[in-house]
Amino acid sequence: MNEIEFFWQRVKQLIKKKKATQAEVARVCGFSLRTFQGWIAKDVSPTVTEAYRLARVLGVTVEYLMSGKDRRIKDIESRIKSAESLLEQAKLKLDQTG
Repeated sequence: MNEIEFFWQRVKQLIKKKKATQAEVARVCGFSLRTFQGWIAKDVSPTVTEAYRLARVLGVTVEYLMSGKDRRIKDIESRIKSAESLLEQAKLKLDQTG
């Protein structure tokens, strides 16, 4: 599978996950259903603007649609680890002061 096939696979998965239809997503994005379904069927690369609209409607980043990765998730995971570390340090100080 090439990158654009993975792109459309992720789009279809997100539509299913959101319990939406291609028609609903196309309408909200401002695409005709026929055009949208044609892109998916023929693995057409959307323009940057079209990919951005799709990402916004599906609640992800263009980066995620293109690569399957999202820096926001890594950033959140990093913040969680920092918070856990701070919590552990606070517990140790509390135990020491008694």
